[in-house]
Amino acid sequence: MSSQNPVYSPLSLGETNISQQKHPSKKSTALALVGTLVIFSTVSLAIFGGFSNDDSDDNFGIAHVPYHKTLTTQNESIQLGNRFKNRYFEFKYEIVRGNYSHTNEDELAVKPFIVRNIERHSDGEPYDVYLHKIKPDEEGMIYWKFNLKATDKVVKTLVIRMIGINQTLNEGGKAEACLETFENCLEAPANQDLTIDMPRADTLFLGVKLYKNIKIFRKAERCVRCSGLLSGFSVKAYWVSTQDHLLNISSTFHDDSGRVFALSPKTGENYAKFTYNFINNLYSHTEPDGSPVRLFDFNGLERVEDYTENTVFLRRKNPKEKGNIRWALNLRIDGKYVEKVVIGIIGIEEIANRGGTARACWNVLYNCIDIPIDGTFTLQNNVVDLSLDIELDEDIQIFRTKLDDEGSLENVSVEVYWRGQRENN
Repeated sequence: MSSQNPVYSPLSLGETNISQQKHPSKKSTALALVGTLVIFSTVSLAIFGGFSNDDSDDNFGIAHVPYHKTLTTQNESIQLGNRFKNRYFEFKYEIVRGNYSHTNEDELAVKPFIVRNIERHSDGEPYDVYLHKIKPDEEGMIYWKFNLKATDKVVKTLVIRMIGINQTLNEGGKAEACLETFENCLEAPANQDLTIDMPRADTLFLGVKLYKNIKIFRKAERCVRCSGLLSGFSVKAYWVSTQDHLLNISSTFHDDSGRVFALSPKTGENYAKFTYNFINNLYSHTEPDGSPVRLFDFNGLERVEDYTENTVFLRRKNPKEKGNIRWALNLRIDGKYVEKVVIGIIGIEEIANRGGTARACWNVLYNCIDIPIDGTFTLQNNVVDLSLDIELDEDIQIFRTKLDDEGSLENVSVEVYWRGQRENN
C-alpha cells in the first residue's frame, strides 16, 4: 500500500464530488508563538498499544508541549468483516491514542481516504488530542472509505457513531456518512447512533467537513453512553447471508466443563499423545472411569453444522459477544519430569489480523505463548500444568471442516515426552 501526499487525497475535489463551500469566518489576531525547548532528563512515557496506528509518534499528546502530526492517506477500502463469515463486525478509530481497531488486509496501518487541510494536534495537555484545520481560513475535510461488498452475504444494518463532533453544530462543520458517492449522504448526529438499514451499496464514505476553525474528536466532549470509546468513531456492520442455510446448531455439545485432564503414558513408556477431532467431537483418551474428556472452559460458543455448505465449525453464539474454549492438562507423573511438549492446533486461520487469540500457558497463567495458526511449536521447560485457550474476539469461525471429510483430522494435538526424575546435585 503506497502512501499518498501527506495532506491531500490522490483524488481531486472535482473527482470526489465534494463541494468546496465558502463560509465566513471572524477576523482573528495573529499570535506570535514562541517555541520553548524543553529538555527532559528522565522521562517515563505512558504508551498506549493499539491494533493499527495513524502514523503518530509514541509520545504524541503525552508530553506537556504543543504538538501536531500530518495525516497520510490510502486508496484501499477498509474491510468491514467481509473477508470471512462474520455476522457482526465493529471498526473503531480512537483519536487520543491514534489507534484503529484493525489493520488493512496486508496488516499495514489503516489511514484515511481523503485528508485536506487537517492535522492531528495537541495543545500540550496530557491526552488532549484532536483534529483541526491547518489553515484556519480554508475549509478542511477528512474521510474514510469502507468496503461493503462480500460473497454470499450483504450488510443488513450499519450503525455509526461519531464522538467529539459537537462543534460541527451551528454551521461549524458537518459529519456525514455517504453511500457509494458523495452526493448520497446522511448527516451523522453528535454522540448518537446513525442507523442505516439495508444500505444497498458497495462503498461507505465516513467523514467530517470543517467550515469554521473548530476541533473535532476531542476527548473533552464526553459522551456518557459511548461504551468505552472516548473520542473518534465506530462503525458496526451486521451481515446476513444471501442464501438459505439448513443449520444444526448446538451450544451444549460440551457439557460439564471445568475439569483438568490427567495425561499419562502407558506403563513402561515415556510418551503420550493427546488429540481432539472436532468434526466427530472425539478425543484420543477417556477419563479413568471411561467417561468422555471434558473441557476446562467453554463459554459463548456454539457448534454449527451447515448442511447447505456441507461444513461444520465453531463460532460465537452471540455475534456481538466474545467466546472461548479451553483445555487443561495435568502432566505430573511420579518419578518422571516432562522433557518437552509439542503442541499443534489447526483450523484457526481466521484468528489472524485480530480475529481472536490462541494461547498456550504452562505452570502459571502468566507463562503464555501464542499458538501458531499452522505447524507446531515445542515447550522444553518442565511443564506440569498446561492449558490451551482459544478466544474469538470477532465473529469468526474456527475448526471449519467439510462434513463428509472422513480423514482423521487432529484439530488439537499435544505430544508429551517424559524422562526419569532428575537427580539432585
